Amino acid sequence: MKKAFRHLFAVAALLVAGIAPAAAQDEPDMFDILLDYINEEQSTALTRLQEDIAKGEKLVSQAESLDKNTQKFFDSGKKGKQKKGEKKSAEQKGLRIKAQKYVQKSYEQLYEIYKSVLDDAKFEYQSDQATAEDLMIQAETALQESSTKFDPYGKLGTKSLETKPYNTLKSDMAACKQKCIAAGNNCYEALKLYAIQTEKKNREAAAEQNYWNQAVQTNTIDSYNGYISRYPSGKYVADAKKRIANLQQNMAKTKRVTSNDPNEGLAYRIQILADKSQWNPSKLKRLYRGNLKVDETEREGFYKYWIGCFRSYAEAQAAEQSMHLKESFIVSFYNGVQIHITEAQQIESQLED
Repeated sequence: MKKAFRHLFAVAALLVAGIAPAAAQDEPDMFDILLDYINEEQSTALTRLQEDIAKGEKLVSQAESLDKNTQKFFDSGKKGKQKKGEKKSAEQKGLRIKAQKYVQKSYEQLYEIYKSVLDDAKFEYQSDQATAEDLMIQAETALQESSTKFDPYGKLGTKSLETKPYNTLKSDMAACKQKCIAAGNNCYEALKLYAIQTEKKNREAAAEQNYWNQAVQTNTIDSYNGYISRYPSGKYVADAKKRIANLQQNMAKTKRVTSNDPNEGLAYRIQILADKSQWNPSKLKRLYRGNLKVDETEREGFYKYWIGCFRSYAEAQAAEQSMHLKESFIVSFYNGVQIHITEAQQIESQLED
């Protein structure tokens, strides 16, 4: 999808500015947006039709070069010389007709590739699907109009080319080409509707996956409930409920840990400081003058300092109040992982003495 979206906003900018994009500007968008949706056979066909359009452009350039030699006859204003100019321009006329034949066939093939992709597309929103279908109908109509206008020229013989008015032919070929480009633009806009909603779905899925990964990494009842609350119809709701049940079951069977290791079982600690700068021991002593060991850890860009290991919230609360520290508060851990106080108290209520 990345290839396609690099081009979406370039065309949007041109349209907002009121500029009708030329074929050379449009074609990369029409082609590149397809690359994430087509198979190898279609990709080969896409490359071939691009090459044919380029051949058509080359033929037009050749005709324009030859026009320099015959333009003087048309500029003379004399009927005889203009008639001679029409005859001498037969080669250019043939080149322009052949060029448009390449263009017509290529855009018809391009339409078929788009139609194949969109027929298989599962739109999220019915309004977008209806708009896309309407755009494809407009594309088909434009191609039919172009074909109807072009068909008589495709049947012209050498003698007819000598008498066919060149200016009319050039105007008609240009009109046919513009209808083909318009058809391509309509196809592109139709697929863009699907591409945008697909990209949105991918972003939402990635965000949900990231949220779930964090919940699993934290592995707490709160983290899984948080996922369920945010994604009630999410991909991992059943798994989250199962993990919550397992955690609750484990809590019910857990005996209270009595060691002084805060990485075992449920533990409450007192955080005395959090600072973006690291404090040295002498500076910490001026903040806390007690006998408990001060542990330092760096998390989320902050240096955090904790003391004590208490096995109940009431015990930790009493200890904190007796210390009279200005900015301290209680933090809780379960098997070394920091958890929310409410979750810790829920675990504590299930512990056996």
